[in-house]
Formats: sequence, structure tokens, C-alpha cells
Amino acid sequence: MSSHGTAPLTPQHVMPNQPLKYAAELHKTALAIGASGKGLLAADESTGSIKKRLEGVGKENTEDNRREWRDLLFTAEGKYEDYVSGVITFEETLMKHDSQLQDSKYKGQSFVEILKKRGVIPGIKVDKGTVVLPRTAPEETSTQGLDGLLERCQQYYERGARFTKWRTTYTVSESTPSTQAIEANAEALARYAAISQQAGLVPIVEPEVLMAGDFNIQRSMEAHIAAYSVLFQKLALHKVDLAGLVLKASMVVCGDKQGKATPEEVGEATIHALSKTVPPLVPTIVFLSGGFSDSESISYLNSINKVKQANPNRAPWALTFSFGRALQGVAMKAWAKGDIKDAQTKWVDRAKWSSAASQGKYNGECPS
Repeated sequence: MSSHGTAPLTPQHVMPNQPLKYAAELHKTALAIGASGKGLLAADESTGSIKKRLEGVGKENTEDNRREWRDLLFTAEGKYEDYVSGVITFEETLMKHDSQLQDSKYKGQSFVEILKKRGVIPGIKVDKGTVVLPRTAPEETSTQGLDGLLERCQQYYERGARFTKWRTTYTVSESTPSTQAIEANAEALARYAAISQQAGLVPIVEPEVLMAGDFNIQRSMEAHIAAYSVLFQKLALHKVDLAGLVLKASMVVCGDKQGKATPEEVGEATIHALSKTVPPLVPTIVFLSGGFSDSESISYLNSINKVKQANPNRAPWALTFSFGRALQGVAMKAWAKGDIKDAQTKWVDRAKWSSAASQGKYNGECPS
């Protein structure tokens, strides 16, 4: 008995009245996403988003081209599974496509089965994109996609997905991100996360602070802290299990109109913002590559992990990558020239270098 005459608390007392059906699986998956030396390939560009990338290398935005591009990524001969724990896909990729490359040993197999055979966890982007948040000036956004989300997530789980992703965006200026935008997006992220966990899928919450603008790294850090603080309040309110959740964070940088911060500055500012806002129960934080080049993204990630290693108490989470452009950009140019093998080599190399950076062991191999 305690000094107040009541029985001491046990783990059973602090569990929610209705524990999650998939709690153990969620915890295992969230940890696996951040396994040592591994991160995520973000191949979840929507049909509209990938249009710009395909056309940028002279390819038409057809379903065959979208399938072939993802096909060469997932079937690459290099052992990317040594560096990649999971792949974020788009619905078309997860639910419909299979391998059709002529000389692939995986030909005829669904992309989901290929990833699972290679020990890579399939995931899926579930938001429906951003829309203008009414009566905001300068203009801000909110993210749509909550309608029918549970049913979609249940279908994705049956298909083999084990995590989801939802992205919101925040602009930085003297008056933004506003309280209105922060509250609206945090509420949507929390509702999404609770629904995803109900369906057995680890939610990756992505409150991206955009780098476009004229602001210094201190202002960026303030915006990150403001957005993350409210997000974790809302996640607690909606009873989201933080041990079964992953944060996809933007790196804290100055605005693109103010030049570039050094990797050391980015590492320190990013760890500072995270240490003030993210509970230690969250197992894994992955970083997006945003508008950075592949070499910049990898160098920044390496610096972030160097700061963590200098004082592990400041950063109890796995800190790794969830890169899209940084892993795919150079490879896509090689594919556009007709060289599939070179494209596969280029993306696997970048996965390897990102893996090293997630351990603070990157030595600058990626060409600038």
C-alpha cells in the first residue's frame, strides 16, 4: 500500500481501458522502421506529383512509366534491403502493380510481395493532398483525406501494408505558421493517426515546415517547435499510442532565400527542436529530404546523428531517413537515358550512404 492507503500503480493500471488490438504489432513495426542503419524510401508521389519529375527527365506521365520506374527501384539487384527498412508507396503501386521488367527474376510478382520477400515493410501514403485553409493571409494549407480513411486503411492492411503516412505543410514568415494552421493540421494528423492504428497500421505523421521563404534558422526552429508542441498535445488527446508511431520531420534550416546553413548548424538546430517537443516514447524519427540535393540531405542527416552521439540523452529516438528525391533523382535521369542497371546502382548507392549517415558514419562519398 502507498502512504495514501491505495494500491501502487502497476503497468496494467496505466494501460487504456480499451487497449489497441494491434498494439504489439504496431510497436514492433515502429521499431523496425528505425532499425540500426536502415531508413525509408519515399516512393509515394501521387500521379500529379510524379508528373513533374517524369517530365523533368523527358518521360511522359503514363501508368506504364510510373510502374516501370517503381519496378526498377523495387527489383534492383543491389542489396538495398540492407539499408532500407520500408517503402512508402502510392495506392496505384500498392494495390495494382506487379513487376514486368524483362530480365527480372521477380517478373509477374506484385510489388507488395517483392518488398516482403526482401524483408522490406510496405507502407502507403493515405492523405488526399493539401487545400487552402480559408481566411489565411499569407495563404496556408490544411490536408484532406479523413473521409473513408478507416475502410481504406483496412484494405491496405489486408493487402500487406503495415504503415501509413499523412503530410501537412507549414509556411514560415513573420506571421506564420499561424495558430489556425497549426491547430487545424495537428487535429487532422492526430485523427488520422488514431484511425491508422485502429486498422493495425503504424502512422507516420509528417508536419513539414517548408523551406521556401526569407527567414533565418532561428525562425525555422521556432516554427518547428510551435508545430510539434501542438501536434503531440493533439496526439495525446486522441489517445494515440506513441510507441506505435513514427514522426517524419523536416530538418531545421534557414529559408531558401537566405542561402544555406552548414551541416553542423542544421544538426544542432534540428536536435534542439526535437528535444524540446518529442516524447521519448516515440521510437523512430525519419527525415524528409525536401528541396535538398542528395549530398546535402545525406550530410545533414549525418550531422544530426553526430549531435545525437555527442549527447545521447538529448535524442533518445532512432534518427534516420525517409528520402524521396535524394534517393531517386540521379537514378531517374539514368533511367531516362535507357540504362536501367545504372539507375538501380545509383539509387542503391544513395541508400547505402544514407544508411551510413543514419549512424553518423558518412564520409562524403555522394557527388555534390
